[in-house]
Amino acid sequence: MKIIAVEDYWPEYGTIVVRDTWGEEPAVETNLPLLGEYDLDTQPAGTIAKAGAGWLQASSRDGRHRVRLETHHAPPPLDDGWDDVVETPYHCGTGAVYLTSVMCSDLYADAPLRLGPPGLYRVRVSCRRTPPEIPGFQASEGDLWRLQFWPSALEPPRWLARSRPALRAAGTGWRACLGLPGQEVLYAVQLAAATGHATEDRIAAAYQPWSSSSGEWNSPIDEDLSGFAAQLGVPAPATRPGLLPLLTAAGLLTTETEGGVTRYRLAPYPPRAEQVLSLPADQVAMIRHQDDRERHTCLAADLAALAVWSPGGTVTATPEQLADRLLATAEDIRDTIRYGVERGLLSIPHNATFTAEPRPPQ
Repeated sequence: MKIIAVEDYWPEYGTIVVRDTWGEEPAVETNLPLLGEYDLDTQPAGTIAKAGAGWLQASSRDGRHRVRLETHHAPPPLDDGWDDVVETPYHCGTGAVYLTSVMCSDLYADAPLRLGPPGLYRVRVSCRRTPPEIPGFQASEGDLWRLQFWPSALEPPRWLARSRPALRAAGTGWRACLGLPGQEVLYAVQLAAATGHATEDRIAAAYQPWSSSSGEWNSPIDEDLSGFAAQLGVPAPATRPGLLPLLTAAGLLTTETEGGVTRYRLAPYPPRAEQVLSLPADQVAMIRHQDDRERHTCLAADLAALAVWSPGGTVTATPEQLADRLLATAEDIRDTIRYGVERGLLSIPHNATFTAEPRPPQ
């Protein structure tokens, strides 16, 4: 077994990337179509990870990670203690891979990991998740990712463990109404509550701007939320602290007060925005369209990856038969096939369940 360990990996665009060694012509080409990194118009990494000819992408959060690349002569034993696990074929045209980034701006090891002769391999991607980095609190050591490669005959991908359902939970529409500041404050409450009591001071310490356009905790917000605030009977927020009463009145946060100190927590079952606010019909339609996309985009990428690695690029198993392979319910698979067909990501040929569609020409 050979190992390359990187203790300080910082992904671009929330994606961990492995590719064949750069600058070498592939010694072995694959005869399977649609295995290029940009052949499909789907979400890059799926729910956990997916791979093709000379590339692998894993879906990570922003922040520091620890990544281990391993090569084995045969399938390594399955072990416990991993939150997310998927196995997928990987076609290595050069016989070696390296850990890099989306834009190829970084190489994270002095030497590539030599897998063996060019050709088909299988890789088991496992992730052990840790609490995210929170300013002002104990530092996170970062999620641990382990990618184990070994020679293998072609077998379509299989998902072995999931820390959350394959199909994302239905959205509530509040993101479209409240904008980026509202999402940032909700996430800060979630982080602060995970470390103990989410008082306003702790929420302020846990707050992390999500983009270069975001301000600090007490800086003004650009969004005009006065109309929504009036409907909810609270003052119009001018800063992020001012969003806490609005989020509470909307039913997104719950509060408890003890000794004159108010503590916040995310509501376990928040209402949908159109149930609380009076919204125009076209905005309600837009929210539901966005919800459909956000729920299905990652699982649709998994289905497309399953198709391109299946014989003839076609999946003939029924959603009920696929449930165990995908660790998803037949209902969710069926609903995501519907979404993929509507988006042009999948198609349903004669006598088949679905197949992947190539990215349309620009």
